Amino acid sequence: MDPVPGAMPDTGRPDRQGPLPGQEDGISPEMQASAVKHGCRFHRAWYARDASAFYALANWDTREGASAFFNEWESEDEPGEVAIVLDGDAGLVPTP
Repeated sequence: MDPVPGAMPDTGRPDRQGPLPGQEDGISPEMQASAVKHGCRFHRAWYARDASAFYALANWDTREGASAFFNEWESEDEPGEVAIVLDGDAGLVPTP
């Protein structure tokens, strides 16, 4: 999970709601295929209506696969971004 403290950048919309610039159309088919190739099983992102917070949650087979994906797409941490690695599983849903 990657919480980013502080306000999100101005999205160019008067109400500051909506996706960040460049994310209007979501993930491209090429980026989605790359994520699957590198072991991403799940990705979802949310933002606060008042643009005060942005959260993303992803499930990767390995940390190395996640790193390879971010390197391939030249994706770097946002200012103030904090990555929280969640290890282990105590849920009731079986893993594949």
